Formats: sequence, C-alpha cells, structure tokens
Amino acid sequence: MKKNEGQKVSEHFLYPLFFPRNIVVVGASPNPNMGVSLYLNTYKNYGYGIERKPEIYPVNPKYEGKKIFGLWKCYKDLKSIPEPIDYVISCINAKYVSDLLRECIEVDARFLIIYTSGFSEVGKRGMSYTNEIKEILEESNYESTRVVGPNCFGAINSQIDLNFNQFAEIHPGSFSLFSQSGGFANRTVEISKKRGLGLNFGISVGNMIDLDMNDFLDFFSLDLKTNVIGLYLETVKNKSVGRKFYKKLKSISEIKPIVVLKGGKTKIGARSAVSHTGAIAGQARIYEAVFKNNAISVNSSIEFYDIAYLLTLLFPDKLLKSRKTCLIVPGGGNTVEMSDILSNISLEFIELSEKTQRKLSNLLYDVNTGFENPIDVGAYGILPEMLLNTTKIIIKEEQEIDNIIIVIQLTRILGLALGYDKFAGTFARSLGRISRKTKKNLFLIPMLDQYNPKTIAENKKLKSILNKYRIPNFPTIDRLAKSLEYYLNFYKL
Repeated sequence: MKKNEGQKVSEHFLYPLFFPRNIVVVGASPNPNMGVSLYLNTYKNYGYGIERKPEIYPVNPKYEGKKIFGLWKCYKDLKSIPEPIDYVISCINAKYVSDLLRECIEVDARFLIIYTSGFSEVGKRGMSYTNEIKEILEESNYESTRVVGPNCFGAINSQIDLNFNQFAEIHPGSFSLFSQSGGFANRTVEISKKRGLGLNFGISVGNMIDLDMNDFLDFFSLDLKTNVIGLYLETVKNKSVGRKFYKKLKSISEIKPIVVLKGGKTKIGARSAVSHTGAIAGQARIYEAVFKNNAISVNSSIEFYDIAYLLTLLFPDKLLKSRKTCLIVPGGGNTVEMSDILSNISLEFIELSEKTQRKLSNLLYDVNTGFENPIDVGAYGILPEMLLNTTKIIIKEEQEIDNIIIVIQLTRILGLALGYDKFAGTFARSLGRISRKTKKNLFLIPMLDQYNPKTIAENKKLKSILNKYRIPNFPTIDRLAKSLEYYLNFYKL
C-alpha cells in the first residue's frame, strides 16, 4: 500500500461539512412528530447548542423568537442568524427549496443538505425542481453554497458525534461510508457497534444533484483516521463523473481499501433505484469492469459489513500474508464441514510437522482427536485452556502457517458447571495476549445458541474484547470464508 501525501484533510473544502461550527435547521417545528424532529432530537441528545458546539439555529418564521423544544431560539430566516453559516438542513417542501438555495448563496452559507424529497425520483414536477436547483448552482459557478442531496440525511462524524440517527449512537472507528441511500447509512450507524465496525465519517447523499462520490472519495482518501472506505452506490450521474470515478478508485485503492455494494444490478433492482433516488442504474457489467482490481465489490449488505469489518481490524499493519492456514475445531463432523467450506476458497492446510503432532498428542491425548491439520480437538474443545495451548503450539512450531482459525463451542462451554462464568473475559484476553506476541493472524468462530440469553450476552462481551485486540470474529464459518475469499482474491494472495 502506498502512503498518502500532499493536501491535509483540514484544508479540503468539505471539512466544514463534517466539522460545522453551526447547524441551521430550516422548517423547524416544536412538534416532536414532524420529520424535522429526527435531527433536533438527535442534537438534543448530544447537547448541541446547549453544552457544546456546533450551535443549533432553528429557522421558521411561524415560530420566530420562540424556543424550539425549550432549548434553541427560532429565527425568521438565514439573514437573521448571528454568525457565518456552515451547515443548512432543508426540511421544507420541495417547491420552496430553490428559494432557500438562493438565500443560502446570498448569505454565503457553505453547505445545504436537502433532506426534502420530491425531486427527480417522482417525475416531471420533481424534475423541474431539480433543474431549477441546477440552474442556480450553475449561475453561482459552484463557488458559494454546495448542495448535498436532495432526498438525503447528510453527514456523520464520530469525532464530534455528528449524527442523524436519534436511536443509535455512533461507534467510532476507522471506516468511512459514502451512501446514496439514507436508509443504508442509518442501518450502518445501528449495525456498527453490534458488528464492531467502527465509523469515522459517513455521508448520505441521495440524488447527488451537486456533490457526488468523487468529492467524498477525495476527502476520505486524505483523512489519516480513515483506513477503509465503503460505498453504497446506485448510479453514476454521467459519463464524465464515471470516468473520474474510475480514476479515483484506481488511485485511492493503492492507499486504502474500498468496499462497494452496487444497488440496482438486476432488472427489478434497477427499477427500484429509479423510484428511490431517480437513478438510472446502468448495466451491471460496466460497473463490475470499473470495480475490478480497484475495489472489493460485494453482493449483499451482510457481505459489505463483514468484509469492511475484517479490513478495519487488519489494515494497515495486520494484513494477511498468505493462504496457509491452520484450523482448530471441536468435533469430527464440524471439522469435515468447515474444512470443505474453507478448501472451497483455496485456503492451504499444510500438514503439521511430526514434532508439532507429538506435542499436540501429549496435550490432548490421541482419543477422538486428529492432529494433521485441520486439528480436531474433539471433546477437549469445551476446555478453553486446551484451545489456548493448542494455539500456542501452532504459533511456536509452525513457521509456515500465517493464519489460525479457532472454533469454540460457546454454548456447551457455558452450559457446563466448570467455573466458566467469566469465560468471555478470561478467554478473549488470553487469546488477545497471544495475538499480540505473534505475526500470525488469529480468527475466532463462536458456535452458539442464538436463542439463549446467557450465551448471547457472553458472546457480546467476547466480541467486544476480541475486537479491541483486533482478532476478527464471525458468527459462522461461511461468513468468515466469504470475507476471506473477497480479501484473498482482491489482494491476489
């Protein structure tokens, strides 16, 4: 991977979008059931304009001078705001947005986020509103207010808790997201903590009337806290933007990995994309040609989150070195099935040395076990110390092996009265300490009963600790295999 050099992210024109000094909410209402309340409730939760910046300025002539939610003074218009404006959110009817844009340009507001829908995605009337906004932007020579949207939520920044999801806090990390879909961006915020996929920046852009993926790819590529970039994409605006997009992917993928989920690949999906963002989805094969060698292109949101999660834990200093793998599994049938799944993605299971096999035999005894690779630990799989000691032996004795996949029977371990009430903490930290002393990559699969509250709670603790030690853990071998397949094929290992 190349290093990023040159312009600093703080010098980029998008910096005030992600680090605004203030946020103006146009169409604000004291009614908590209005759509605009999703922003105001979120800002209230984070104490914006109360205990911390950015300042919040509601705008609605109907409520001028009154306090919205009893917190923020409401203003008549943008000209009444007592400081230069960074971030304006439009929560008004589509037919009034062009007037708002003119007002933004007049006061030199930096960004207008058009939450409002009802533009190119709804037909001729919406298209006329779209064209009017484009004309205003062209008249301004794109030198004043820039537009995000319409039909979008705007920006996410975990560093200052900038968020549009009032129901979920941002889990901070090194993943930055560009999304044409507001729903996908919202789901990412909600999933991030559960999956261990920490967010740095995010942007929901909707119809991309002005700013598009190329602008945000630029910004993310410069950011030193962003290690992995994710794109949810339904369309490219035109050929010129598409050519630029191809060049951006090519150059940025040499610095940091990019994961892409392209919506609208099928005929039905493409039809949905038109009604969603007004997108002309385009031919799937053209997009796949653009993504080839430049991004990891996936087929579902589960695959998207899984490979992004894997990359955030591995990048930049724990990248996989080869396909040479050791699999440690409790139970013969599990060993056979999992070996088949991992062999299908061409992982290499080299036979362990006689010395290693002797050491394993002394540790586990040669009863209902197998030591060639995969290692079948049999009934000893319910004893955490046996799994840890097996892992130590492989690390010490097998220099050629670069990856160790450990499968544990979490439900059975917790179900036994063997003093493992604090299993997650002790096992995960022990494995973490082992991981820090080796250059090999460790992975964990906790087999568990998804309906057992105790098991679910312990697994949650287990995942949290393992993620801190940067040990990827997946709920099933299939999902780990798919992520590894994407990774190994993209990096040509």
